[in-house]
Amino acid sequence: MYKTFFSSGAGYPAYIGGGALSMLGRAAAEAAAGRKAAVVTDSGIPAEHVSRCTEELRSAGFEVFLMTLPAGERSKTLGTVSDVYGFLIENSISRSDAVVGLGGGVVGDTAGFAAATYMRGTAFVSVPTTVISQTDSAYGGKTGVDHGDAKNMIGCFYDPRAVICDTDLLKTLPEAEITNGLGEIIKYGAIADPELLAGVSRGLPSDAAVFACAEIKRRFVEADRFDLGERRVLNFGHTLGHGYEAASGFVLPHGQAVAYGMLAVTRLGERIGVTEAGSYGAILSACERAGLDSAWEGGLPAALPYIRRDKKSDGCSVDAVLIERPGAPIRKKLPFSVLADERNYR
Repeated sequence: MYKTFFSSGAGYPAYIGGGALSMLGRAAAEAAAGRKAAVVTDSGIPAEHVSRCTEELRSAGFEVFLMTLPAGERSKTLGTVSDVYGFLIENSISRSDAVVGLGGGVVGDTAGFAAATYMRGTAFVSVPTTVISQTDSAYGGKTGVDHGDAKNMIGCFYDPRAVICDTDLLKTLPEAEITNGLGEIIKYGAIADPELLAGVSRGLPSDAAVFACAEIKRRFVEADRFDLGERRVLNFGHTLGHGYEAASGFVLPHGQAVAYGMLAVTRLGERIGVTEAGSYGAILSACERAGLDSAWEGGLPAALPYIRRDKKSDGCSVDAVLIERPGAPIRKKLPFSVLADERNYR
């Protein structure tokens, strides 16, 4: 099992690898002085994962309360957060108790935002269960929800007290969900580790690959906790990727949308002379080896209008992330006219 420590804010440990769930009780006890734990999960999480989580917490002396959200992006709303508040109040969860998020990115973002704002801050422990959450969203303290078709528009920075990243939980994921998660690993390889990019293949990632992604994110987060500068590099593929998601009505999985976004923006980079020739081919090859769909061109016209709503937009341009080559990211302000001109992607 790997262990790393995020030193941003008050700091928190992340336990990564098979069997890491055995650390949950101890980590929660260190995070919260109270004896109650509110576990927020969703309907797609296997019963055995929920049972194991609650058992670990009870063995550490916690009284456990369970709330199950409907699975899917449509649960990531202020209405759901309000429901979580009601659940916490109903069960007399105090500021000294713990909120535990057991699930993927939707659960982590929603439960984390609820914990951040309930009684002005309640201890949050993240137990990610998907490839995307274990490699990316569980770390860094970004919490929040969507507003209509504007993704992650409402939220705050609130670090977990611990991340329990048990890679054994990934073994129950459907193949399509594993493939979806590989999109984020490709992102990390593209911006920071060409060897990681070259090693992407279909199937579950190794513990070493999950840890490598967490370590890359740790470096960016510690350098720029509040996403004002270099941390924005982690958004490679996301500005257009979120457009693909929104245009699909959030039916398109996040990792697949990011893959489309990375391919589109790398093609754009090559066309405008920012990205070295051959970089697009390296990302395309990684997507195909992972089993991700690479036919991004067809959905581009519908995705492009959403870039104006991106959080990194100033009304005239977007703080875009491109790569000069794999492992060498670059941030560049691009006018909407450049981003929205389909001729730049041909």
